[in-house]
Amino acid sequence: MTRVPAPSEDTQPVRPYAAPKPAARKPWLLQRGRWLLTSLILITSCTIVVTVALFVKAIPRSASADAARHLTVSIRYAGALHQVSSSAETVAELLAEQDFAVPANSVLSHQASDPLREGMLLSITPAREVDIINGDNRRVVMTALENPLEILQQAEIAVSAADKIWVNGALADYDALPGWTVPARQIIIRRALRLTVVDDGETSTILSNAETVGEALFDAGVKLYLTDEVSPPLDSAISEALTISIGRAIPVELMLDGVVIEARTNAESVADVLVELNAPLFALDFVRPAGDTAVSEGMRIEIVRVTEEVVTISETVPHENRVQPDAELNLDQRMVAQAGRDGRREIRSRVRYENGVEVGRDPIESSVVEAPVNRIVAYGTKVVPLGTINTPAGPRQYWRRLCMYTTSYNPASNGGNLRTSTGATLDKGVIASKPNIIPYHTRVFVPNYGNGAILDTGGGPSGTDYWVDLGYGENDGFKPWRAYTWVYHLMPPPEKINYRLPGWTPNSRWPGNCG
Repeated sequence: MTRVPAPSEDTQPVRPYAAPKPAARKPWLLQRGRWLLTSLILITSCTIVVTVALFVKAIPRSASADAARHLTVSIRYAGALHQVSSSAETVAELLAEQDFAVPANSVLSHQASDPLREGMLLSITPAREVDIINGDNRRVVMTALENPLEILQQAEIAVSAADKIWVNGALADYDALPGWTVPARQIIIRRALRLTVVDDGETSTILSNAETVGEALFDAGVKLYLTDEVSPPLDSAISEALTISIGRAIPVELMLDGVVIEARTNAESVADVLVELNAPLFALDFVRPAGDTAVSEGMRIEIVRVTEEVVTISETVPHENRVQPDAELNLDQRMVAQAGRDGRREIRSRVRYENGVEVGRDPIESSVVEAPVNRIVAYGTKVVPLGTINTPAGPRQYWRRLCMYTTSYNPASNGGNLRTSTGATLDKGVIASKPNIIPYHTRVFVPNYGNGAILDTGGGPSGTDYWVDLGYGENDGFKPWRAYTWVYHLMPPPEKINYRLPGWTPNSRWPGNCG
């Protein structure tokens, strides 16, 4: 083994032969470090760029960006529609920007300070000429308003309900002016005049825009009668400070044909009033009060129109419905033995009418022109066997079968009472019913119960007479019943039979039948 001498301070170490290997790897590590550094720089640069972009995007728009906004707005002026794009903030700024001047007395649809909105429609209504004739004064105003009352208010012309107003030649009611929809082009005002009315000594003042005295009194609601005296005459033209005098006659009421007529008269008697008012009496007519009665203030005079006529009326004579037994007809069968027909009677009478209302009818004659025919229904009384039913005592013939609502009872449910309405002791075979349906002592058979006899009665259920109550003794195995059951009447029939039974009806609280 070769020994390598230890290095000294003035000598360089002698490297073994294999020492050069580390020096061969140094360039590769250097390249790898540079690649890592370059990658780190690129990643950092991209991260900075993305961060700056996101930061810039998150920054709010500046005032200059806001100023770049544009809204689309429509302006209607003089019938033309203009669509503009603007960045103005308010209506006033838009009009200034677009050089739209609002003429005097024109109407702008929005306030000048209103903010602009996308799609907003602004309207500028230009002023127009309106001719106003106020009494003797005429005036032309420029206005964009259309309603006549608003135009007068703008022109500082006051009107009242007493004035008469025409709009575009049409007479307009004062109360209708606020809702007037047709644009006013001409407004004519006739002012009301103050008039003094002396009515039978009582003085009052009225405002009127009528043309004549008669029209003024009519508009003021002053009633006039033919006999009233008016000064000046009704056809006189009215003027300021005019005094109208009315001389009244005595007020009366004339009731004619159901209508009350208020009138005034200078007549002294009731008969003279009728002449004065041209209200004659005819034929059987009469007057209340009598014609020679003196007239007084407020009197009511009634003319009663009287007519008479002879009338003949036809009156029905109703036929009767009768029933009769028929021994040849089987029990519970019915047959119409004779059809019924109504008769007819004619009555002639003299009828008196006062003011169209019948007040009396005096018979002249009455005669039966067609006699009625009574309807006769026969019911059978012949009792015959209807069939055979198997009973605990063997087959038995029966002569009637009824559908009955069936209940049951025993001494316990009967309050301990063992006696029945016939004196029999309550036991199985004792059956209660209503005698108008099944008479006492009628022998019957009830399926699922057995043979029995009608030996008791009771109130029964509401709504029907067709009911039986099946009796049980103390130790007969009581069975509660609540059902509809056929009840067979066994031969031989009893001495008493109800040949005519009422119509069958069910229990009103337990509807049903025997199927």
